[in-house]
Amino acid sequence: MKAKEIGIIGLLLSLSLVLQISPLKVPTQWGMSIDLVAVPIVVLYILTGFWSSLTALVLLFFGLSLISSASWLGASMKFFATLSVILGFEIARKLTGFDIRNYTEKRLLIFVIFAYLVGIAIRIPAMVAMNYYYALPLWLGIPREQVIPAIEEWFHMPFWLVIGIPNALQSAVDVGIGILVSLPVIRALPHILE
Repeated sequence: MKAKEIGIIGLLLSLSLVLQISPLKVPTQWGMSIDLVAVPIVVLYILTGFWSSLTALVLLFFGLSLISSASWLGASMKFFATLSVILGFEIARKLTGFDIRNYTEKRLLIFVIFAYLVGIAIRIPAMVAMNYYYALPLWLGIPREQVIPAIEEWFHMPFWLVIGIPNALQSAVDVGIGILVSLPVIRALPHILE
């Protein structure tokens, strides 16, 4: 890993942690907030690639475990949710052959939509499973067998929708804002991609 990569990781990781403690978030009814915490990790992926963003994501887990009100439990959910977004980008990049150094608006749009769809195809089933088997039983203090009936009774909708809708929205924020922030940075500092 180059010194430039380490510097960018440090800068964007610290921005993620600042965004975690900032009031820039919209709480959902069941504990998740739609926030900007993963956006710097997405920007890092666009600027430096998969392994740097994965490194930052691991470090983000430890940072969130220390500063988040949801402790290690929320940090682990953010880790796996953001990992699905990064995997969506990586799979879309490999399947479409997209190159951030040389693209057209049409190819960029196809790449972004494909990355989003692949990301939510990974994220929603993963978050449904993790919430059922692990997060909600710990967070709510109820046995796993009571999670789905309790959530469906509280929200009057299927469990997978209660989990899936906010995660799809969060992925849209992560992907959309991440791309919108990355492109001006690349235009202003094209040497950052070297």
